[in-house]
Amino acid sequence: MLKVSELTGGNVRLIDLNNVNIVLGRNGAGKSRFMRQIEQQQRHVKESQIRYVSPERAGSFQKDGNVITQASNNENYLPQQRSKNQASQFKQASAMLLEQVENNYLRRLQGDNKIRLDLSRNFQIDRIDRINSLLTNVRMDFGTSGFEFRSSETDEVVAADQLSSGESEGIALASEVLHFFDTLNDKALNVLMLDEPDVHLHPDMQARFAHFVLGMFEEFKDEANNVAICIATHSTPLVCAFAQSSRVSIGTKFVGVESVQLNPVNQELVKLAPFFGHPLSMAMSQDPIFIVEGEDDERVWQQAARSSQGKIRVFPILAETVDKQTDLEKACVRLLKAIYDEPLAFSLRDGDGKSEPLEHSEPMRRYRLCCYAIENLLMTDECLSVMDSSWAEFQKAAQSWMTKEPDHRDIKTIKALVSSSDRFKHTKIKEIRNLIPSILDTQKPWEVIVGQAISKIVPDDLENGSQIVEYIGEDAVRDIVLR
Repeated sequence: MLKVSELTGGNVRLIDLNNVNIVLGRNGAGKSRFMRQIEQQQRHVKESQIRYVSPERAGSFQKDGNVITQASNNENYLPQQRSKNQASQFKQASAMLLEQVENNYLRRLQGDNKIRLDLSRNFQIDRIDRINSLLTNVRMDFGTSGFEFRSSETDEVVAADQLSSGESEGIALASEVLHFFDTLNDKALNVLMLDEPDVHLHPDMQARFAHFVLGMFEEFKDEANNVAICIATHSTPLVCAFAQSSRVSIGTKFVGVESVQLNPVNQELVKLAPFFGHPLSMAMSQDPIFIVEGEDDERVWQQAARSSQGKIRVFPILAETVDKQTDLEKACVRLLKAIYDEPLAFSLRDGDGKSEPLEHSEPMRRYRLCCYAIENLLMTDECLSVMDSSWAEFQKAAQSWMTKEPDHRDIKTIKALVSSSDRFKHTKIKEIRNLIPSILDTQKPWEVIVGQAISKIVPDDLENGSQIVEYIGEDAVRDIVLR
């Protein structure tokens, strides 16, 4: 647990700190101003050692005598340069810091027998290889005049100003993080403010960077109660890469909101991560989140989406229970509002004998099935048609089956179903859902049958009447199936 629970800067507050604290918000939400206000105030607090990494990091990762001289002569040079949105020689300064990392590591090596006697640890392994874990096409090596870069394919030297923007960003950010950890002050709260570290990083590199940061906490776990990294971002791949760790908390920043409450990563975010972690989830595919109650519902709607050949476009996410579905809806609403300009999401739960409609929580459109559960759709005319049958034909087949299977454990239920006036629309039929296709001599799993029937719904079904539309609910069909 951190010794300090809150950071302030004038009228802004970051509440309930963890080791990694993500401030999530859209462009224009005020994240950068929020971070800079905290940095500017905490810079003058004796019990705090704070650094700010600006969002636009220009330059190239190479030595620059002017930067070295300026930083040597003025201890405020780097904080002043990085308090701006655009730091013109940011990466030259990062290169200088990496050289300091080497010196700091070697001094630490001399004074720490545990590291010195461990043959599996050295500067190359603990520091350079960590940086290289971010890279794909180049690697960092020791050259005759310091660090150099080589092509992973040809082994030829690559000039620092010829690195791709993503590679250059990754190397600079890694150097900043390494320098931060290698200069921790055990008598102060050590804070690193990373403003949009995802800029220019491919989603895969964003994930590797998250693992890089968490790996540093494992190395410095004995000092972790004095260390907080605060990240301002709107990158869902970055957030979801961090989401597997208990060291991470997340808060949402909206326009005009000056206090950001951080909350530890929970199971809701872990479940949502497959959607939010995909960078094209809303930008290209336009497949909105679709929260469903059980695994059966998930399989049915996945089949419906496949069978519709692109007509039904949703991203099913499993809640597991009604209570968890409510929590998942709330978490999803918070994240969607903090990230997207025009978000949309759906949630569909079982009827369970209830008829009252659910209130929407925009952008979450909430619905309840107008039957007991998703398997009840099996008895609609549309699903029976998928099995090349009808209600009358099912009744006849069921009578024949009961004659052949007089001792079957489910014979009373099938008998009651056949004689029911509403085809058990509001009755639990979970125990016989696999038996129904078998009675009709159908090899298809029941989830496939229901999914295929849903995929066949067309706009005319809303106007002309359709049993499957009635079971699902007209509003849900209009929004989810025919959107």
